[in-house]
Amino acid sequence: MDLNERTRKVLQAVIDSYIQTGSPIGSTVLAKTYDFSVSSATLRNIMAELEELGFLTHPHTSAGRVPTVQGYRYYIDSLISFDRDAPEIKDHLEQASVPQSGDLHLLMAEASQFLAKLSHHTSVVVAPEEPEGRYKHIEFVRLRGNQVLIIFVTNTGAVLNKLVEIDEPLSQQDLNSFSTFLDDELEHLTLPEVRQRLLERLREDKAGFLRLLEQTFRASQEVRERDTDKVFIGGTSQLFDSPEFADIEKLRSLFRTFEDKYKFLKLLDKSSSAQGIKVFIGSENPFFEMQGCSLVVGNYKAGNIVGTLGVIGPVRMQYRQVIQVVDYTSKLLSRILDERLQRGIER
Repeated sequence: MDLNERTRKVLQAVIDSYIQTGSPIGSTVLAKTYDFSVSSATLRNIMAELEELGFLTHPHTSAGRVPTVQGYRYYIDSLISFDRDAPEIKDHLEQASVPQSGDLHLLMAEASQFLAKLSHHTSVVVAPEEPEGRYKHIEFVRLRGNQVLIIFVTNTGAVLNKLVEIDEPLSQQDLNSFSTFLDDELEHLTLPEVRQRLLERLREDKAGFLRLLEQTFRASQEVRERDTDKVFIGGTSQLFDSPEFADIEKLRSLFRTFEDKYKFLKLLDKSSSAQGIKVFIGSENPFFEMQGCSLVVGNYKAGNIVGTLGVIGPVRMQYRQVIQVVDYTSKLLSRILDERLQRGIER
């Protein structure tokens, strides 16, 4: 729907003011705050027109107006601009500590905290599918007694550390020899091929290394099994800072939704093929409709690895800043994963 320039500016001013204050906005406030060069009565008429069009509504206890979902949608799609070089947002983003864990799942957890800190809202990061993950290296580190630390690494940067006990103590030299043996045996194999090869070696009964071989097989299974627990949620405590979630029942319902990670996967998977940033406002998002939430979602990609991340907050959200933060984080995570992938290929 096309609005004339003055009407567009009034709508933007109402939404900007409401996002900032959380209070219904009246024509008198607009006249004092913004230089529209028209009377308060004229602003009141424009706001009444916007209400008739479905962009604004007003609580029955107040003469002021608040945005509807339709109003927010028009605001995001047609009114606000995204200047990623604006000093205030650029400095804020560049001063943040960048996620850098070597373990893929720890990196995703760090990214969720990073996104929550920058956006001041709850974040969700879905770890990527890794269908082409291949064996890169295994290392065994002798600890006290019969304890051995297994370090299993794939070419995509996934790292599994597993502490095991074996029947008889082995020297570090023996462990290094076994590591070299497996590197030769398993080089460039996919994870299913690794498990198949290890099963074949188990049937051959490799004497003193049998127990260690069994544990290595279990470690190879765990590398893949961990993908099922791939939703990372950060900053849930920040929900308490939003007056919209002062209702305990609403907050409890929202936390129950967080616990059902399948819902996140179902919703975010729908966004994984979309380009750019997607925004689900209030009732546009069936999973959070009852809690009055919005969800801002972006994708990250490196090679054939694709994942999704987003921010969950009240419908009264600083969309301009949040969209910029989600966009920045998705590009940052794409670059980090691409660098890891390149290092894996080069080695």
